Amino acid sequence: MDWGIVSVLYREMTYRRLKANPQLSANWEKFSKTFKRSGSLKRTLLTQSLLFAMMGFILLPAVYYTRDEAGAVVIYATYCMIPLIMALYGTAVTSQYAVSLGLFEPLLSLPIDVGGRYLSALLLITELPAVLFLLPPAVALALRAGPITGLLGFLWAFLGAFMGHTFGLLIYDRFGKASGGRFSGLKTALKAVGILLIMSLFYGLNYFQRYVLNHYEMFKGIFQRYSIAYPFSVATVGKPLLSLALLTAYAVVFGLVYYHLVRHLWERITEGEGSTSTGGGRLSLHSPALALALKDFRIASRNTSLLTGLLMPVVVIIPSLAGVLSSGSEKAVLGFVLAIGWTSSISIDAVLKIDGKAFEVLHSLPLSLKTFLRGKLITMTAVPVTAGLFAVLGLSLRNPSALRALPLAPLLPLATAGATLAVFYWGIEEISLPQTTWKKMLLALVLNGIIVGATAGLWYFKWFLAIPFVILIDALVLWNLSR
Repeated sequence: MDWGIVSVLYREMTYRRLKANPQLSANWEKFSKTFKRSGSLKRTLLTQSLLFAMMGFILLPAVYYTRDEAGAVVIYATYCMIPLIMALYGTAVTSQYAVSLGLFEPLLSLPIDVGGRYLSALLLITELPAVLFLLPPAVALALRAGPITGLLGFLWAFLGAFMGHTFGLLIYDRFGKASGGRFSGLKTALKAVGILLIMSLFYGLNYFQRYVLNHYEMFKGIFQRYSIAYPFSVATVGKPLLSLALLTAYAVVFGLVYYHLVRHLWERITEGEGSTSTGGGRLSLHSPALALALKDFRIASRNTSLLTGLLMPVVVIIPSLAGVLSSGSEKAVLGFVLAIGWTSSISIDAVLKIDGKAFEVLHSLPLSLKTFLRGKLITMTAVPVTAGLFAVLGLSLRNPSALRALPLAPLLPLATAGATLAVFYWGIEEISLPQTTWKKMLLALVLNGIIVGATAGLWYFKWFLAIPFVILIDALVLWNLSR
């Protein structure tokens, strides 16, 4: 493995992403300065590592202040799903984007054994900093249960990221493009739903872990006997030899899967993107913004990786939905609506990467930035709004008072997703692919947290005040995106 090639690939991907931003490409001095800062793989890894390590302190108290060591271990085990999901999502979405940019085309003519490992290395090395999100809770675990326990827990977090990366590569390798023939979009959608069901299974395991934590003494024997399936296996860190044996077994199994997988990736890469035709040309009767959103979904329907990225807001709120189904109370329904509003912005990475090289085509169209942003807003909010409306309407059959939260189901995702787009496109005056810097990501998270938090506070104070507040936020967001 030549890490110089990985660094060059990263610089090339950064270069093409920045080149798609007219604000930068039109100003060579600004472009050079930005590229020098963003194109350095070492600098990017260092910045992301520090950011994730600092954010990990949010998880530290739950592990450190648990009533006993066994409880701390179980809580930490649930956290080990975070790097797995982040690596899965990042790999599934970015793999398709990287290949669509043609990063590997110059390597096809070189007399080197490239293989799929360079695509894997390019993605994995940029996802590993997310593991440091679990560094502070791992330190807390070490303080509660000993340094060996904490070290093993951190190694399990690395394994989780590797497993997620492997699953993400598997999604791209098997479902990276739609099946040919009739009903290909339906086939791709069914594959994406299958992926969501698999992720739901992981969340189900987490839910069971929390139940075990609350009834630990009753399930202690069963828990210790059957702690084999990940992330249950993380709870074996209290028995170092057993945990190390399970860790090794998982590493060997997934290592073999990974080895055979990367051997087939190069075939997928060399296939190219193929035809992007959607059939015969048709006259669109929709508004330009809606037509752009429909175009995004047509592209995603032929690409399971991108479709999975658009569906991720639903994946993230599965635990909240499980809590609502078990409770059915108005407070639980509101919590679900707030959760889906909070997660509506996480699909921005997939939304911005749908077009790939098409940004050059978009520049040649009589398309304004405000129309483009409204189209992207529809793409980002379609899935969470639909899921929220169906969930609230369905739960209202059990508890009619849940209907009070119905207006928030479409309004809140519009506010948070719109605020995220406003942050990423702040100061940009042309259609472009903006820089996804950690500062913008952090600012978007903080802003969305304020919106969701203020909505929740107003609801509990006087519930009817929350709705005009979110309407006001929506109006400000739409005004900002339409300037």
